Amino acid sequence: MKIKSLACTVLTAAAMAIPAVHAAGTGASGMPGDYPRPGDNGVMRPSKDAKPPLPTPAEAPPIALALEAAQAIVKGCDKDKIGVVVANAAGEPILSYIPDGSDSHHVYTGIRKAYTAVTFKVPTSALVAKAQQDAEFAAKIQAEPNFIAYKGGVLLKADSRIVGAIAVSGSDHDEDCALIGVKAIEGKLK
Repeated sequence: MKIKSLACTVLTAAAMAIPAVHAAGTGASGMPGDYPRPGDNGVMRPSKDAKPPLPTPAEAPPIALALEAAQAIVKGCDKDKIGVVVANAAGEPILSYIPDGSDSHHVYTGIRKAYTAVTFKVPTSALVAKAQQDAEFAAKIQAEPNFIAYKGGVLLKADSRIVGAIAVSGSDHDEDCALIGVKAIEGKLK
């Protein structure tokens, strides 16, 4: 019996397309886009406490294009049980896509791949060799839990501007799968 349907996956993707900020130092988990929980995990704050201002959202591909890219990746890499993440220009996830039969943990790796690609402004495949050859760089990657030097995170550009990243996890050829998504929306990003 098929438990998850494409409609459920699309609704999940749409629900996860919420602008967010990197909340390091605020008590949140430190994941890109993670807000601290309201009311200190259910304990209401006194009214005198000021709420932190919401940030200006980073530039990002439109959600319709992010979904189009994710669906193209899943179609092109249909033999693999993958997770796809599309992030904005700050590396914050705007869409997480888990096809039927895939493990959700691939999305967590994808978030880190997208964040790493945007932070270093290169595909994560370029960082794999660098981490193997440069001990100082490898230590930097290992010290930050949100960085990951695995293939599969590629940049999305409009003209020469980085507007986000696509990351794939769960395949032996994650970067090739991610590039399918880039190609699917190439020329549509503004």
